[in-house]
Amino acid sequence: MAMNKLVGAAVRRPGWADLPRDLLESVLGRLPVPDRLRFPGVCTAWQSADAASATARFRAAQPPWLMLPFNPTARRQSPSGGGGGDGRFLEARFLSLSDGRAYAIPQPAPPVSERLCVGSSDGWLVTADAASELHLLNPLTGAQVQLPSVTTLPFVDASRDADGRVASYDLRCCFGDGDNDGDEVLVPPESFAPDRLRYELYEKAILVAPPRRQTTPPGSWGGYAVLLICQPLYRLAIARAGDKKWTLLDMPSRCWVDAVRAASAPAADGHQAVYTLDSVGRVEAWDMDVTAAGTTPPPPREIAPPCCCSGRACSMSIPCSKYLVELSPGHLLQVHRLRDKAHARSKWEPRQERVEYTTVKAELFEWNAAGGGHGEWARVDGAGAGILAGRALFLGKSASLCVPADCCPEVKGNCVYFTDDGPWSHERCHEVVPDVGVLDLADGSYKVPRGAVRDLLWKWPPPVWVFPSCTN
Repeated sequence: MAMNKLVGAAVRRPGWADLPRDLLESVLGRLPVPDRLRFPGVCTAWQSADAASATARFRAAQPPWLMLPFNPTARRQSPSGGGGGDGRFLEARFLSLSDGRAYAIPQPAPPVSERLCVGSSDGWLVTADAASELHLLNPLTGAQVQLPSVTTLPFVDASRDADGRVASYDLRCCFGDGDNDGDEVLVPPESFAPDRLRYELYEKAILVAPPRRQTTPPGSWGGYAVLLICQPLYRLAIARAGDKKWTLLDMPSRCWVDAVRAASAPAADGHQAVYTLDSVGRVEAWDMDVTAAGTTPPPPREIAPPCCCSGRACSMSIPCSKYLVELSPGHLLQVHRLRDKAHARSKWEPRQERVEYTTVKAELFEWNAAGGGHGEWARVDGAGAGILAGRALFLGKSASLCVPADCCPEVKGNCVYFTDDGPWSHERCHEVVPDVGVLDLADGSYKVPRGAVRDLLWKWPPPVWVFPSCTN
């Protein structure tokens, strides 16, 4: 009898660590991001499943996160860990719309408190550091990819000190006359400190293709392509894996304001369609080869003519930002964001540069294509309920996206979720409360996202939407 008890005690019952690997990977692919981050901490078996299950991470659409500004009164961190350090933040804070909680996630160098986010796509941020250099950063995994230097843009020159460090940048405003090989400089170059150029140069960055981990050389990243809208004159530039410099896509007399990767899957040969939107609402399609480093894509083809917004928006008495969204393959929606001036939330009477703009309205225009290549932009009536019923738009410096409202309980259909996207300057980013809110198209109300009221009293860095990805 006693021997039987001893034998029974020696037989261990199966536990959570004994679940089959394929079942663990299936569960992992359906977890929300906070639980995914906790998953490998359960036991070594689950840690092993997490490390080996990159493909399982794409099975569930993730609710959006909002990257939050820093509280300037909070205790800061030193590079060696702990608080009270050198005045830099090494953690980024994100508000999860699914549970209304903020999560602090450690970030790699350079310190996240010194970065300005100019783009967000596929879970990756495009950040400009204190030297105005661009990096791709996955804030969940800490993976980072350095993009070509800002000095490889043809209108940026750097002055260096005796140690080779950048002391200042010169930004030249050049116009080609079409007759000479060179550019004719019509405006004297303007000089900027290394950390100030980023506010004047970068408008928005879009991932044409996200990075993929490469086997050779080990630990490297490839397969990515970044499209940059930059000053002067809102021009386009592209950088791909393997590029040593930015390639300028020169389209004279065009001011680009947004771009979106086409919903159709990229071709087997690496070609990806991209839609671009200019300041008058014209849309063109580019065929971009993400594998052909250093090459210039062929000229784009026009998809849709200019789009005329309301008389109030076009009167120049109110700022109007334009965004392009693809609701489904080939189904385009143009969003015009209207703002009114409001006093900055400061203790002193605001000067003109302290005046902030608050979103008051959004106008939606649907592209109705017709036979023979003709079509027109049609104003969406009924407060957008027909098109956006059960869906929401997320707009700002992030990729312009339309997502199903059932991706999380806190996302409401027929609403537009905005973050502040400028115009930016060093003073505005540090002294003016950002324009972030949820615009309900049904009743016209504009409210701060739940859980973000206190955090949005702070200003730096400007918030941006992030759709998390744990890839690789």
